[in-house]
Amino acid sequence: MQKPKVFGMKEWETLPDDAIPGSFMVYMRRIVGLGGVGFYFMPPGTQTTPESTATFSLEEEDDGTADEWYGPCNEFYYVLIGEFTIYWGKDASKIKAGTSEKLVIKAGEFGHWTPGWKYAVKNTGEVPGTFLWGITSPP
Repeated sequence: MQKPKVFGMKEWETLPDDAIPGSFMVYMRRIVGLGGVGFYFMPPGTQTTPESTATFSLEEEDDGTADEWYGPCNEFYYVLIGEFTIYWGKDASKIKAGTSEKLVIKAGEFGHWTPGWKYAVKNTGEVPGTFLWGITSPP
């Protein structure tokens, strides 16, 4: 059993997101079998990839239509700065086209994505956006 522990900033891992120029992912903590928590920093007007919105899947089975498949996980975003639009649904082509269902999340708001969906993220605000994210490991 692991004892409780505090993780300071010097232990965090910061990586540029090569898919989105100017964006960074900060992994505060990844715990095998539990999931991960971190921050994401995204310039205004950018989306998951510059060319077309990449989709992520939290579905039970990988149908091959999402760019990244995580398995049946729960994920959350808590927006600290800015505004993000989350495009979501089952059809990756509609998500990429921006014609799927969507949710707008602003600073101070919390979004939760349950297993079974695909989604994509775009900074639709006027300022560089930042959100705290967390994702569970698949069962």
